[in-house]
Amino acid sequence: MLDLRVRSPEMNFFRDQRIRIVQFNVENLFIFLDHYQGQDLARVTEKEWQAFSASTTANKPLAHVRDLARAIRDLDPDILMLCEVGGRESLSNFSQHFLGDRYAPHLLEGNSDRGIDLGYLVKRSLPFTYDLISHKHRAIDFLYPHERQSQEAGYNHLRSGRITSHRFSRDVLELRVFEATAGEMSSQPCAVLMLVHLKSQLDRSRIDPGGRDRRRAELHKLLNIYREIHDEFQGNTPVILGGDFNGVAAWPSPDEEFRAIYDETHLRDCLEVAGIPHDERFTYQQLYRNRPGVHRQLDYLFVPPELEKRVNFEETWVFRFRDELGMTQILPRNLNEKKMLPSDHYPVVLTLNGVSALEKLP
Repeated sequence: MLDLRVRSPEMNFFRDQRIRIVQFNVENLFIFLDHYQGQDLARVTEKEWQAFSASTTANKPLAHVRDLARAIRDLDPDILMLCEVGGRESLSNFSQHFLGDRYAPHLLEGNSDRGIDLGYLVKRSLPFTYDLISHKHRAIDFLYPHERQSQEAGYNHLRSGRITSHRFSRDVLELRVFEATAGEMSSQPCAVLMLVHLKSQLDRSRIDPGGRDRRRAELHKLLNIYREIHDEFQGNTPVILGGDFNGVAAWPSPDEEFRAIYDETHLRDCLEVAGIPHDERFTYQQLYRNRPGVHRQLDYLFVPPELEKRVNFEETWVFRFRDELGMTQILPRNLNEKKMLPSDHYPVVLTLNGVSALEKLP
């Protein structure tokens, strides 16, 4: 196993203060306001809401957008790591019109053929500056069997020319967080966040059952990038890895394609670090019409060893949606009830204590 433990970093805000990070698949967050003219969004109807968009893609239902915003206000995160965002325009509109513009949007378009991108919302009040880096052009060293056979036989069926590898289904979007002091930015980040949305289990072409081979290749390239970042900063910068993994990556029984996380790194699921019972870790419900549903953890925030001692056990968990009165909603029992939720995923919440607070403990 490669030892990725870090040396003692210098003091900085990210290290010394309480930080809350939320990873959240917000399910098709499209918010286009091409025809919006300042109407009160608390009063418009769903029909009026949809009419604001000039896109062929419908806006996310207004009630669901409001519920997402309420969940985020309840959680009050410092940094949001979001999957399935309909571009920077949607992310900016969401922050401006539903979160009081308290968060700055950070998003680069990825490879998704559905237009669902990765993005960050970061509190504007934080004393940080940022670099946003996309890895969407990185080859994942993967071809499907029929593509390898075609190449070996000298054939190529792609119009763009010879293909040597596929790329990430969406992206790995890296947010480098720098301490900003007296208008100057440090040359080394105080933290790096890596956000991913791995290949889904859909296999419309029926060439990769459950998308497992493609997902395994994406996972291995993801870990390569993680090691590159670790080596670039000589182990002095903590790297947090999160996103929708579209499979069970939890210890002690991860799906086979995720075992490399534990074989090649010291990363740990923050929910495991916090001791959250396994039956409370699920972030997704697979519901069926004629048979019992399955609860699965598909969403993760993995932390390196140097952050484990900072994990606040009481404030690290999987959030369950609440109603307007602040009451936790019952878990959906069928597909119709599930469609009433603001997202088909529940967010993972990681709260890190400040080092100074830990040092004051007896």
